[in-house]
Amino acid sequence: MAAKVSSRFRNGGTAEHQIYNKGTAMHIRTIRTLAVAAMTLLGTGIPLSVPAQETGAKKEAVKTENYSFSVKTDKADAIYKKGEPVTFTVQLLKDKKPVSGVKLQYRLSANGDWGKMQSAVSDKPVVATTKLDKPGWVSIEVYAIGPDGKRVKKPKQKNQYLRGEIGAMVAPLEITESAPEPADFDAFWKAQREALNKVPVQAERKEIAVPEKLKNKTVCYDVKVKCAGAMPVSGYLCMPKNAKKGSLPAVVSYHGAGVRSAHKQHGAGTRYIHFDVNAHGIENGKPAQFYADLAKGELKDYRHRNKTDRNRFYFKEMYLRVMRALDYVKTLPEWDGKTLIVRGGSQGGGQSIVAAALDPQVTFCYAAVPALGDHAGRLAGHRPGWPQLANRAKLNDTDKKAIETGKYFDNVYFAKRIKCESYFTTGFVDFVCPPISVYAAYNNLPDSVTKNIQTTPTAGHNAPGNLANKRCSEVINKALADNAGKK
Repeated sequence: MAAKVSSRFRNGGTAEHQIYNKGTAMHIRTIRTLAVAAMTLLGTGIPLSVPAQETGAKKEAVKTENYSFSVKTDKADAIYKKGEPVTFTVQLLKDKKPVSGVKLQYRLSANGDWGKMQSAVSDKPVVATTKLDKPGWVSIEVYAIGPDGKRVKKPKQKNQYLRGEIGAMVAPLEITESAPEPADFDAFWKAQREALNKVPVQAERKEIAVPEKLKNKTVCYDVKVKCAGAMPVSGYLCMPKNAKKGSLPAVVSYHGAGVRSAHKQHGAGTRYIHFDVNAHGIENGKPAQFYADLAKGELKDYRHRNKTDRNRFYFKEMYLRVMRALDYVKTLPEWDGKTLIVRGGSQGGGQSIVAAALDPQVTFCYAAVPALGDHAGRLAGHRPGWPQLANRAKLNDTDKKAIETGKYFDNVYFAKRIKCESYFTTGFVDFVCPPISVYAAYNNLPDSVTKNIQTTPTAGHNAPGNLANKRCSEVINKALADNAGKK
C-alpha cells in the first residue's frame, strides 16, 4: 500500500516529514535542519581581487570583514526525486548584499566524486544544475579568489578557505547497501561474544576529584575493565553521589577518531550514570603530549591497521570494548535495569550502532554523523564512509581484500540488527562520513523501530544534532521521572 506522507514547517526552517505505512509497524521520521532554504557562510578580514574601475588603474586588495556566501537549493529541504533537476545558487555577499567583480571558482560533486573546477565572476550568482537518475548525493562548493590568484583563507582559521557549499540528496530513502553482507556475519560476531564471555567482567576503579561545587552531588571514577584482546575498557564513570540501588538510567558514550583521554561528564553525573569510554583502552588523564606521542607512534594510522585480515583488524578489539563497556555498566547496582543509552559522533557514532546491534538491552541509540559504514562504497561507484578503507576508482587486490574485511565491521549491516529507537544525523557536504553512507545504514534499520534522521544541507562533519540531543534528554528525563515515581 502506498505510504501516506505529511509535511509541516516549524521553528523557522526545520521541516519534519513523517511517513507511515498502514498495516506495518514502520515509523520513519525525517528531520531536516534548514535556514529558510538558504545559509550564509561567513568570512572576515579577507582581501579579495576586485577589478579596477578605470583602464590602467592599479588593482587593490579590498578588506572583506563582512564578506560571506549565500547558498541555497531550489527545494527547501534539498531532497529530490530521481531524475529531478537539482539547482544550486551561490552568491558572494558583502554586508549581506551582492558584490561584483570578484573572481570565483566552483565545482560540482556526484556521490562524493568531484567534477572539473570552473571559473566565474561575482557579478551574478553562480547557478548550477545537475541531476541523478539513481538514488544518491550531489553538492557544490564555491571559492573566492584573491589578487594572488589563490583561494582566500579565513583570517582566524588559516587552514580553512572562505567557501560556499551546499548539498542535496536524491531519493535518499531508496539508498541501499553497496554489497551483500557476509553469509557468516552473525556467526563471526557470535564467536567474538563467546570469547568475550570467557573474560570476567572485573573492573578497577579509582575515585577522581570533582569540582568543589559538585562534591555533594556527583562522584567520578577512572575505570578499567578487563576485556578480550590486548587492551581493557578505559573510561570515566560519573554518577550521582549516594544514588539508590536501581534508581538511575545509564548513558555510555563512545569517542570519535583520534587519540585522547576519556572525558569527565560531571554535569551528567549529577543526574544519571554516564560512562565515557576512550576508543583505545589507553590511560586517561595524561598530559596532552602523551596522546600526541601515541598518535604519532603506536596508534599512528590505526584505522587501516591489518585491514585485510578480519581477525587482526584494529576495529575488532575496539568493538569488543564497545560490548564490554555495556557489560560493565549493567553490573552497577545503581542502574535501573531498563534504560541503557548509547551515543557518539563519527567513529563514536559507528560504535554506537555496533553497541545497539550487539546488545539487545540497549534502549536508545544516538549516532551522530556515524563513521565505520559503507566500506564497500566503491563497488557501487561512490565514496565510502570513514575510514575509507578502499577509495579509488580502480581497486587493487589490497583494496578488494580490505573491503571484504570491512564488511564484518560495517554499521550498514549492524543497523539491521538494532531493536531500539535510533536517531541519526548527517550533513550534505560531509566528505568524511558521506550522507550516502549514513542513509545506507539508516535505511537498514528495521521497520519495527522508531527511527529519526536530522539532516542539514549546508553542514559537513559538524552537522548539528540539536533535535537528537533533545530526544535523548526526553528519554533520560522520562526514565528519571518513572524511577522517582516508584520510590
